[in-house]
Amino acid sequence: MELNQEKRSFRTPWIVTDAVAEQLADADITLPDYCPNIEKILKCTLTPKIQTRSLSGGQLQIEGFCVITVLYVDGDKKSVRCCEQNVNFSQTFSVKDTPENYVILTKTKSEYINCRALSPRRLVIHGAFSLYAKVIAAKTTELYTLDDSTLEARKIQIQCADLKSLCQEQFTVSEEISAADKPAIESLLYSSVSASVTDCKAVTGKLMVNGEINLRMFYLTDIESGQTAKTEYVVPFSQVIDCAGAEEENRSVLDCEVLSYEIRLKNDVLSEKPLIALDVKICLTEEGFVSRDEYIVTDAYSTKYCSVPCFETVRTIADAVPVSDSFIEKITAKIDNCQISKLLDIYPGNITLDAEASNGSVKAAGKINMCIVALNEEEFPVFIERTFDYSHTIAGASGCNALMLPAVRMSGVSYRLADGNCIELRCEMKISGGAVKNESRRAVQSVEVDTEKPIETDDCALTLYFASKGESLWNIAKEHKTGLALLTAENGLDQDVIESPQMLLIPKI
Repeated sequence: MELNQEKRSFRTPWIVTDAVAEQLADADITLPDYCPNIEKILKCTLTPKIQTRSLSGGQLQIEGFCVITVLYVDGDKKSVRCCEQNVNFSQTFSVKDTPENYVILTKTKSEYINCRALSPRRLVIHGAFSLYAKVIAAKTTELYTLDDSTLEARKIQIQCADLKSLCQEQFTVSEEISAADKPAIESLLYSSVSASVTDCKAVTGKLMVNGEINLRMFYLTDIESGQTAKTEYVVPFSQVIDCAGAEEENRSVLDCEVLSYEIRLKNDVLSEKPLIALDVKICLTEEGFVSRDEYIVTDAYSTKYCSVPCFETVRTIADAVPVSDSFIEKITAKIDNCQISKLLDIYPGNITLDAEASNGSVKAAGKINMCIVALNEEEFPVFIERTFDYSHTIAGASGCNALMLPAVRMSGVSYRLADGNCIELRCEMKISGGAVKNESRRAVQSVEVDTEKPIETDDCALTLYFASKGESLWNIAKEHKTGLALLTAENGLDQDVIESPQMLLIPKI
């Protein structure tokens, strides 16, 4: 017998693919004529930049290039110099299912890099980075109402965050920034770009997003003398994004990823206002949720025929709260191998993020890699790295147990040299994404009812049953194939668990 069922459903994010691959980045660099000779290598870094991401025919294709940057001390001026080279990469991941509506998330992590100077003008570099890729789609879970007069159903009410919108869009922000009020920028030594959303408003089928781009540069103000300086800019942006399912009542969880960027210095000798031309390729991902009350059937049986319930595990998101949380991390870096006479620049390298449930909320923790460029007591450039632990309990995440689309960045850093071998840092950290409460329950998917096997009954209208303390009325009713409402009404009970031993009257249907 097929059961007549009223189908209800909700949607949750579903990870179609979660893969990682190692990418090699090898280069043989010969310094151009305008670069001075290498006396000492300070730091070699890999910065992957993604150009295209596409999913077709069960293949996820990611292409980009890796910027290899070498900071070194030149042999003449004993100052910090830089050389760069790009190495292209391409990676394909197999995807078993190609859903209709999906988003692609990527991140990279530098694993190792070895840099060796074969001569004062030639470098051989061997490095690798990990490329992480996720494909996320919307998964529909159906809930069932057991609509049959011969069936008893046990129901519980739940809170359900229903995924109403899932969208992704790439766009480029181009800006020309005046550098007239800064020391002259003659050559870039290091740059970094990050982006974040400051405000998002959903209307029917659209997202109106405001955000900001943080540009940070460490550069030479005078190539001849090797004088350095650093500067930061905040560039606002706004974008209207098509997003099917977006509505004003949706709670939007956002991920703002910088795929790649390009900086060009426009130092025209005829211009009194030198400019920085910035092009940033951004990928914005949105998951929009609406919370509602739902119920699931946790058990069922027929009072007339032999029956067997079929179960499945139902995974729900009880709540989804957008996160944009800032905090200050104070760090003391001790320098043991030299005395510092001057700090040239301090900037963050890799920052990791792990999230876990903690005391009814979500705690974010990880490691911060800080990079320090300084002069030692002999006025010779040195490069120092230190790694520090951090942890922070997410504000507004009470009752949640996980982070969705998590991202962490350092929005600013200030520091001072306390003495020759101690640096005090004040790091402004920002965590974004969504705090969610993931839950799993066993629920009835269907009930197999065999109409050819009716339940055998006797002629007694009532059966006496001695119930022990702690027994469940539902289990008693199920065992005797009677209705729970009839059992509670017959015995004047209003709770499911027997509080003390007592005699019960079991009515027949």
